[in-house]
Amino acid sequence: MSNPVLKTVAVKDLHFDPDNPRLPEKLKRQNDDKVLEYLLLECNLIELMMSIGEKDYFAGEPLMVVPEVQWGGFTVVEGNRRLGALKLLASDDDPPVLGSQVAQIRKTAKFRPTDVPVLEFGARDEILTYLGYRHITGIKEWDALAKARYLVQLRAMHATDHETAHKALAKEIGSKSTHVAKLLTGHALLKKAGDLGILSRLKLEEDDIPFSLLTTGIGWENVAHFIGLNGATDVELQTVKPDELEELFRWVFDKSQRPYTVLGDSRNFAKLARVVANETALAALRRGDPLDTADLLTSGPLEAVRQHINIAETSIKLALETLSVTEGLQAEDVGQAERLRKAAVSLHSTIREFVENRDDA
Repeated sequence: MSNPVLKTVAVKDLHFDPDNPRLPEKLKRQNDDKVLEYLLLECNLIELMMSIGEKDYFAGEPLMVVPEVQWGGFTVVEGNRRLGALKLLASDDDPPVLGSQVAQIRKTAKFRPTDVPVLEFGARDEILTYLGYRHITGIKEWDALAKARYLVQLRAMHATDHETAHKALAKEIGSKSTHVAKLLTGHALLKKAGDLGILSRLKLEEDDIPFSLLTTGIGWENVAHFIGLNGATDVELQTVKPDELEELFRWVFDKSQRPYTVLGDSRNFAKLARVVANETALAALRRGDPLDTADLLTSGPLEAVRQHINIAETSIKLALETLSVTEGLQAEDVGQAERLRKAAVSLHSTIREFVENRDDA
């Protein structure tokens, strides 16, 4: 590994990193306007522009770059958000979005640097280990998907043996090998879902997926086994079941039929883990029953009946307690109460018949 060289470079000679883990897949190798649009809308670039415009660029934090062979100049491997702010400040061209805000910052900026300090490395790989400390366990932490994309790049630098590689990666970024493996497995599943057309059928892009939900889900043994994984660290995906993988993605990520997913909150993975391991409960979920309803069946039909009765009894008691302060009841409320009375009578008669027939047997 060569020693990095500190130098000053013109902002116009600096290029965005097409493999930046923070960029959505659809923006990889897009032009500067597309990247700047994303940074302006999603990465608080306006605030950073204001800071640099007021205080100038902090020389103690140089951009980390490598030579750009194709276009000349340098590719910024670390500092793409700062590069976006610098490009907007240094130029008078209209930005792709937020034009009035950018124009106002340019007008009032005390500093619009055209040259900035950079640390030049010989190759991109030489910067990757540093990025792990900074963005995975450091003070400027990336989101889960960006971490996974970074680890995929770093993984290519290590031995083919997964266990050895995961331990080495964990040591480099100050994490645990199981966490590294889970992120890599989640990334592989996301790619698999894309390759199988699952994301397309759900009308989702990779970056629409709350990636941490995916890694949380496969951390539940029953969920991992349901989709054919040998565990949350099964990065090879050799036994993944496409149909079950699509079901999982629909339950966890699909909002096309309702404003919420079948899973709902991530805490409901405990319920989903019970349901997918129970044939009766799984059949109920597959036919469209809510997750809570399907979960009742995991403890057996008798317990499910008892829980339903308890829920109904509690709800009726609460309704009765609220009646004293209720105004505006109408005929349809009477009708609903009548239907409820008939259902309760039918339930009572049926349960009594079951008990009496059992006692007579």
